[in-house]
Amino acid sequence: MSISNDIQIRAIGILKSYRSEQVSPSTSHSLPVNAPLPHADDSLSHSANLDLSVDVSDFVRWLDNRVTVKGLGESTARCYRKWVSAHLESLGHTSTAELREWIPPNKRARIAAAAEVDPDNVLQNDVDDSKLFVSSTSTNQRYLSFISESVLELVKADLMPPARTKHEDENPSRNRIASTETAMWFMCTLWTGLRPREWPYARYLEEHFDPDTALTQKQVLEVRTLKQAGRREDNPLKEKRYLVLENWPDNQIAALKMFLEMVYKHEDAGEFDSFYERRRKLLQRSWRRIVKAHSADIEHIGVELSVENKAKLKAIAKTTSSPVVFDGNALTFYTARHAFAEEARRSGQFSRFEIAAVLGHSMITNQSYYGPRKESLDREHSFTLPKAWPGDADAIEMWDNTANPLRGKFMNREDLSQSILDVESRNRERDTKDGVAGFFQGQ
Repeated sequence: MSISNDIQIRAIGILKSYRSEQVSPSTSHSLPVNAPLPHADDSLSHSANLDLSVDVSDFVRWLDNRVTVKGLGESTARCYRKWVSAHLESLGHTSTAELREWIPPNKRARIAAAAEVDPDNVLQNDVDDSKLFVSSTSTNQRYLSFISESVLELVKADLMPPARTKHEDENPSRNRIASTETAMWFMCTLWTGLRPREWPYARYLEEHFDPDTALTQKQVLEVRTLKQAGRREDNPLKEKRYLVLENWPDNQIAALKMFLEMVYKHEDAGEFDSFYERRRKLLQRSWRRIVKAHSADIEHIGVELSVENKAKLKAIAKTTSSPVVFDGNALTFYTARHAFAEEARRSGQFSRFEIAAVLGHSMITNQSYYGPRKESLDREHSFTLPKAWPGDADAIEMWDNTANPLRGKFMNREDLSQSILDVESRNRERDTKDGVAGFFQGQ
């Protein structure tokens, strides 16, 4: 399995810190918890030999100590687990299962406490992240809803391979530029959740004052929200939504600014639609190449994407509505939007109404179409999420309660069905023409 240079460098730095502590714990020169990871200054061949000999069980104990004693955060620790696992596996290390299954000690304690209340709870993740996986929702007709970080790395590697010569790096071809633009589009959408056609109207603002809330926020992405046709006047969905990027790292901010300049160039020339179509098709061609080269390594709904499993995958497609996963037409920029929604859900930092606010939805109903919808899962990706503008989620919650007053009353399909039938029966007796519609009118 191939991994990006960035992940390789991070993993080598972590393992170097681990080895330095094993040699002399009392005089350890390991990194502070929040310090940037070091670059790999060993030769790659020397480092590879050392890393291949790593005792995974001992490294897991070291990782436990970093969390419980050194104060390493759970999210960062999970990133360490993924980066080091991917690096060791790329070298051919065959004993990474224990590391792949590792859960931070604090989370293990929480799950163990839950298991005492309900024996059905188990000490494991719901998704086996030792696999490269993609997934889709049961209503998804056109594209994947989610991809693992490992599959994302395959996409980035296919679209942005290292330059073979210095001349190629300094004078990129048109094809290389187009592929880079496509990768940046996918990544910026993954970070923000924007719809593809919202990008021409997006503006990065170093500071924004909102007269409605009398609040000022720094580093804000202004987005003109689409899909507003036919909405009621009291719908709280504003013409523009504002994503707060105050915690974004410099590399995400820089990439966002660069991508916006690309978009503006094509929009100003009246070519955005064709620009979008070309990049969309290029992304699909990239996915076809990935499926062809790595199908045996990627799982969809627990089944490998292989020719031998094609019949089984087609059978699964009948229930998941995702027949395009195997033939390579599945990956689009909407995949990144859906993955963003799922990452926001998994982060535990957003209410359902805050997710609606950052996605440009006026209600939470649409979230049934986004991602695997298992809130107990860890985040799959490590990018920094934006925040909703203060107050937007509250307005959406009030509107949702007004537009869907029965959402909380009927929590299962049987109760809802019976109540609809009861109202319909009463309306027949009254000889009313409202029929089942009377249920939603409170009759």
